Amino acid sequence: MVMDYYAYWNGGQIRDLFEALVSICSGSSYEGLLKTAVLAGFLVTLTGALLKWQGLASKVYLFAAVLFYSVMLVPKVDVAIHDERSADVYVVSNVPFGVGFFASATSKIGHFLTESFETAFSLPDAERFSKFGLVYPQRALNSLLAAGPVTPEGRALTDRVIADCIGPELLDHPDKAAELSHSGDIWATISADGWINPARSSVSSDGTVQRCDQALQSLDQHLNTVELDFLSKRLGTVLVPERIDPADVIRRTLPQSEALLLGVSRSLEQSLKHSVMLTALPRGMASIAAQAGAPLDLAAKYSASQANLTSEINYRTLARLAEHSLPKIRNCVEFIVIAAFPLMLLLMVAAGSAAGAVFRSFFVLLIWFQLWAPLLSVANYLMISVDANPMNRIAAEFGGSTLLAAGIIREAGATSQAIAGSIMPLIPVIAFALAKGSDMAFASMSTGLMAPAQVLLPAPPLKRLPETSMPETSLQEIHP
Repeated sequence: MVMDYYAYWNGGQIRDLFEALVSICSGSSYEGLLKTAVLAGFLVTLTGALLKWQGLASKVYLFAAVLFYSVMLVPKVDVAIHDERSADVYVVSNVPFGVGFFASATSKIGHFLTESFETAFSLPDAERFSKFGLVYPQRALNSLLAAGPVTPEGRALTDRVIADCIGPELLDHPDKAAELSHSGDIWATISADGWINPARSSVSSDGTVQRCDQALQSLDQHLNTVELDFLSKRLGTVLVPERIDPADVIRRTLPQSEALLLGVSRSLEQSLKHSVMLTALPRGMASIAAQAGAPLDLAAKYSASQANLTSEINYRTLARLAEHSLPKIRNCVEFIVIAAFPLMLLLMVAAGSAAGAVFRSFFVLLIWFQLWAPLLSVANYLMISVDANPMNRIAAEFGGSTLLAAGIIREAGATSQAIAGSIMPLIPVIAFALAKGSDMAFASMSTGLMAPAQVLLPAPPLKRLPETSMPETSLQEIHP
């Protein structure tokens, strides 16, 4: 019998965990522990039965111990582990039925709820939490807007074209400066016929002198053959490092993210070329200003579009919580709970007929961390849908991801990641309350989370209660 188990970001670790459980539970040392637990539980039950003259209790204990041992440990199943992020499948054989069946059952519940919510919302790949984690479109857009030349040759070619060809045009023609500031595709603007003066010249990397139109063609050739491939790999490593072919994933999801948040429809190559110039142009203009030895107002305006990038520092902690920390915490909880199965089985065997309470606690924990993914998918959809409208308005107001809008878009994306990180700690609390099935669980966990804040609050002064006389009451009235 093959049981399916759905993992998020940690399929390889879950495979190692199930293999470790197979090794532990099939060893002679663990069987010795089980026998010791049965013997200890039987002696305790027998002693109590003799003192209370209830000989049936010892028989009930032996029956329960044998039943749980025969059901939870003796049957074996194969577990197929499906990693939702990397699309890998691992199979582990001879897993004890008790952990294989119930872990698979709770995993299917979590996977079904996650898929149901994401299907009901009709989300494309870029918006699915199960595929890419929290607020992926915002993270993808921030990474795309910060993308620049990554190879030394690419940086050198871009800087020379900006210094020799684009910068002089902007200084001599204020109308071109305004056009470039409002351009949603900088590369298409500067490569249009007549935008760059072919009478200007630039020095290439090998020392030869080229006309500016030829230099722009050389830069275009380098971008198409070298730079964009490196840039795609770098973005893939940052955004989807667990995928086998991250560049292919980036090629599919980055255009989806731009279309969703900015209302822009274009290919990945067009987006990357625009982002390269969006990053390189302010740096190049600042270099021209430094070489000129005078403050250039144009360079200051272009550099100002990058200034809001520092605001990300304020949000970095919460953004990292949304992107990395909480999924890792969830996977650690999942790993520890499943790894506790051998200990749980020992306690069940030792408890005998009272093993139901032990197993119920274990099952609640299994359900608890499986509810994180569907609840996170709902929160993820909410954050993305809330951002889509204002970001579309920003793009419409400024003509797309332009130089003027770059800082605002970056700050909006960083803020969204921070908000997502701030609400994510609520998800485990809500999931535990649902799994436990009581408002007491929610209240207790909320009290624990708020304990540091409550410690800082001063205690209210005690008030002396007025003295009152108690009416005389006889014992007969209290206990008739």
